[in-house]
Amino acid sequence: MQSQELFGETRLLFFALKQWSETLHAELGVTAAMRGVLELILLGGPATVPGMARAHGVSRQHIQQQVDALRERDFVERQDNPAHKRSSMIALTDKGRALTQNMRAEELNTLSRMQVGASDSAVLGAAQVLSAWRTALQRDTASRL
Repeated sequence: MQSQELFGETRLLFFALKQWSETLHAELGVTAAMRGVLELILLGGPATVPGMARAHGVSRQHIQQQVDALRERDFVERQDNPAHKRSSMIALTDKGRALTQNMRAEELNTLSRMQVGASDSAVLGAAQVLSAWRTALQRDTASRL
């Protein structure tokens, strides 16, 4: 079954990306999980811890640990949430925004030098297939809750 092969490769790619990211940014002391939170806020704007946990499909406690570590380093800050008194919005500080943008730029620069032997259209097709599977899996998960 081709989907099992795709999912197996996707899992392996996930772990390879995690290791690559942590190696690439080792001198910054930013883990892949912390980087994921930073990028989520950079791309989506301030968010609550529960909202980020839902977006990443992980526990609220896991995101809270990342947010706490990022706050200690002044990469994120709490902001008032007009929609909820007890659930603050988490936003990037100027330092956190610069760090995240620099990390993304370094990643793109490094990736642009890699040769994977696939055309741009093949890469786009692969991204579309992964997106379709992600959407189907999210739909199935939501129907089971």
